[in-house]
Amino acid sequence: MTFQRFTPIACVVTNAVASAVAFAISAQAQAQTQTQELERVEVTGTSQSYQAPATSTATKTDTPNLLTPQSVQVVPRAVLNDQKALTLTDAVRNVAGTGGDFGFNGSAQPLILLRGFQTESMTASGPMSGMSTYYINGVKVKGVPVNMANVESVEVVKGPASVLYGRSEPGGLINIVPRALSATPTLGFEQTIGQYDQSRTILEGGGALDSNKTLLGRASASYDTAKSNRDFVENRLAAFSGTIAWIPDADTRVSLAYDRNAQKYRNDFGVYADGNRPAQVPHSLQFNNAPELSSFDSQSLTLDASTRLSPAWTLKARAVTLRAKTKEVDIWPYRVDLGAGTGPADSCVETTPLQRMCRYYYYDRPDGRVRLDQATVDLQGDIAWGGLTHKLLFELDHYETRRTGALVFAQVNAVDVNHPDFSGTPTIGQTLAPGSETRDVQRWTSLVVQDQIQLGSGWHAVFALRHDHTAGLYSADPSLDLNRQSFTTPRVGIVYEVSPGQTLYSQYQDSVAANNGRNPDGSPLAAERARQVEIGWKSSALDGQLNTTVAVFDLVKRNRADYSLYPTITTIGEARSRGLEIDLLGQLTRQLAVMASYAYLDANITDAGTYAGTRLANAARNSGSLWGRWMFDAQWAAGAGVFFQSQREGDQLNSFQLPGYGRVDAMLSYGFRAGAGKGSVQFNLKNVFNRLYYSGSHPGARDWIQTGAPRTASVTLRLDY
Repeated sequence: MTFQRFTPIACVVTNAVASAVAFAISAQAQAQTQTQELERVEVTGTSQSYQAPATSTATKTDTPNLLTPQSVQVVPRAVLNDQKALTLTDAVRNVAGTGGDFGFNGSAQPLILLRGFQTESMTASGPMSGMSTYYINGVKVKGVPVNMANVESVEVVKGPASVLYGRSEPGGLINIVPRALSATPTLGFEQTIGQYDQSRTILEGGGALDSNKTLLGRASASYDTAKSNRDFVENRLAAFSGTIAWIPDADTRVSLAYDRNAQKYRNDFGVYADGNRPAQVPHSLQFNNAPELSSFDSQSLTLDASTRLSPAWTLKARAVTLRAKTKEVDIWPYRVDLGAGTGPADSCVETTPLQRMCRYYYYDRPDGRVRLDQATVDLQGDIAWGGLTHKLLFELDHYETRRTGALVFAQVNAVDVNHPDFSGTPTIGQTLAPGSETRDVQRWTSLVVQDQIQLGSGWHAVFALRHDHTAGLYSADPSLDLNRQSFTTPRVGIVYEVSPGQTLYSQYQDSVAANNGRNPDGSPLAAERARQVEIGWKSSALDGQLNTTVAVFDLVKRNRADYSLYPTITTIGEARSRGLEIDLLGQLTRQLAVMASYAYLDANITDAGTYAGTRLANAARNSGSLWGRWMFDAQWAAGAGVFFQSQREGDQLNSFQLPGYGRVDAMLSYGFRAGAGKGSVQFNLKNVFNRLYYSGSHPGARDWIQTGAPRTASVTLRLDY
């Protein structure tokens, strides 16, 4: 993959992190030269602990998770390594209440559900959008491929989080934490190879760039590629990440990070429904053979700065800018005949059983642009007032993202589903389809005030308020103005320390989800809103090595969109999600580490519209996971786990169902000494029993049911110096 010329700032970053790698290599070589006899090296191929790392995502302050009145789960790097989690979906399946939906942008951009709701509202970006939304180091991104090679941990904040993070879906948010800087010189290499042309190569290094260790650097480069047992499917991701940080003293830190992600893919549109179940068709059958690969190429810069103004007050600031070029050229299979064919052979009027499938360049964007800019300033302080201790947070946040480009709609042809002929498929340019320029804008300027209070006798409280001025639009009509709205949303929580390492908590929070823009006639749509009540119990045992959360919640999303009269959209009512979640993560003994989850979810449409009384699509009533790793000795380790979901409704009309499944994975690793460093070889086998299962489907169609991967083996070599 060819990278374009970096910006001048990017060149500075690249040179700096390259120096970090060189410094690490030089330091290692010097150590080997000066040491006549190597010191004893304890080989621990998979010795990373499953102890939950600290997280401040739910409060944006240094509050322990035990004292946070919200369910927050972290998948640490040790679990990601042992399971060989190559996608974000692989990571979050360890967390209770998560699931998969149908995404349009390849495996590096999965669309995930939390507590029954998608992480991106389709209202905001068109009725068929499947673009993924998550947070990278606290920054909300949309449609950016996830580079799992540079991930330290994955955090899942359950339930509404818009009081601290702006417009977001009420099921929760996923935050990807990148690898951290270190003053210790390091150099690492990793190579994974597997079935279906799977390959991932990682080269990373870093350390102090000066003798005083006030300047740190780190660089990571990776290349992922994989095909599939499914026809025509392909994914490639080339990524680079570089960070430098200036830390002159304990009170000041300034860092600059540059990230480049270049993805090429041909999306898997899955199989279609036949009656009330997925069609029993050849496992390889897939109708998207677009002559070109789709692509997403992004560059971003993140500047972070913090300084301690006094012993009690700290000022933090962040500026983020991201620019991307997109090329979406997938062919969408769709059984509905939209009358766009040019001859009788293009007809695909639905029959039972289904005989013909139409194929479209449907809302494809062959030349798109994405831009994101965010500036945030935080002031945090600890004060004593009214006989109580207060931890205060004041934040000013401005966020804007724009997506532009002409959308193309054109019918390619219709094919016999039993004997499809894909020869002569035209490129998107050969269809001569007219394009309509579409604006996709989200913007807000917000003020946040949060007060965390130690009430005494083991009681803690948090009060937060956010005021937003927002603007949003998704429209091809250039005459329409942005839909401007203002909101004030509260968050109230309380925690009681029952005993050391045991807390009870309760929280109420309002949420603002997508700004729905305007209808074609210019009428503004009300924003989607939500509110949640959550109560729970948290435990930290074995000196913090075993952490458990039990949460019960009642979540209601209002002003949901109804597309039954599309292109006119109406906001008609609400959906309700109630359930129980149990999450456990820990290092039980030196040999045994576990991560487990279970969720019971009752998620239904409760309004009186078209979908009244139906269950939310893809929301399993019962789901969970159990993964364990056993260290036989300092070198050998084995792990295994099961991931399961009960039956799910396949679409919003509940016209078909995805059967329940249980999938078993396993791993075996061996650690060894590699010169002055250490290495490991790891074998992973996913879907051990080759179970046919369906990971998710699009809630608005019967033709896009994603199949789970078959039994897949991979081997990974890791070297660290």
